[in-house]
Amino acid sequence: MKSLLIISANGNSDRTMLTCLLARHLLRVTHRRLLILDLAGPPRCAQMLASTQHDAIESRNRVRDLSGRAWHAAGGRVCVLNADAVEGLLSSNDPGRTRYYANLRHLLSRAAPRFDVCLIDAPALPDLRAVCAEALVDAVLSPIPVSPECIDCAFELINGTYGIRNVRARLNPALHFLGLLPIVDAPVSMGEAWAKVMETTLREWLIADSAFSCGYAWLPRLTAVGHIGQRLVPRARAAAHDVPVAAASQTVGACLDVLTRRLDKVGNDAVLTLRHAQVCDA
Repeated sequence: MKSLLIISANGNSDRTMLTCLLARHLLRVTHRRLLILDLAGPPRCAQMLASTQHDAIESRNRVRDLSGRAWHAAGGRVCVLNADAVEGLLSSNDPGRTRYYANLRHLLSRAAPRFDVCLIDAPALPDLRAVCAEALVDAVLSPIPVSPECIDCAFELINGTYGIRNVRARLNPALHFLGLLPIVDAPVSMGEAWAKVMETTLREWLIADSAFSCGYAWLPRLTAVGHIGQRLVPRARAAAHDVPVAAASQTVGACLDVLTRRLDKVGNDAVLTLRHAQVCDA
């Protein structure tokens, strides 16, 4: 099982939207067995995925379910686990999140044989729940809204006390950073204003790909383009909608293809160590 954490350094970065889009893409296009772990509060992944009306999505709320046959994700099923219903992730007497870390590690180790990919939607840094996830996953991806604050948020995410570089150096040497994914309000293009500043300042951490005219992957903010935000319109049906929606749908599809390829290249070393994690009380 490969694990990918969707993370950010601010609270309004469309992490849940990206998590659900990527889950839907992995399910429909690559037929992966998926576990969606929603560590954020309040959890929204299950509700957003349910709005797609896809019959391969179910929600589970207890760690003990991982030991039973009900957690066998056959046929590309998506299972959503809301952390607010998992006793081992709710202890109020755990200020340093040491028990949280141990139980999250145990949860991932139990899930590994049953799923191909685990997508984790975590709270924004510096929340220690996100740091615990950083220390355990194979890879990290960060959506970042194109705005005046984007530069500071990106540097905090990468170079901050709980940023990727520090976590990789101290806790998770195998952590792979897929990159920063700009989130753009339609119809603003990637050649305008803060997009240009982002490209100049953050080029090192953007996801380069020739499929995009600007040279790197980006994602339109789907709430700004009508139907695609509500129905997650597949590219094959995008032509039936107006031009902005069709263009946004094509951009979304290209972006998810790029992310899937990047995720496929991530190694399995971290996963192998998780499979031998000790069982902790939940």
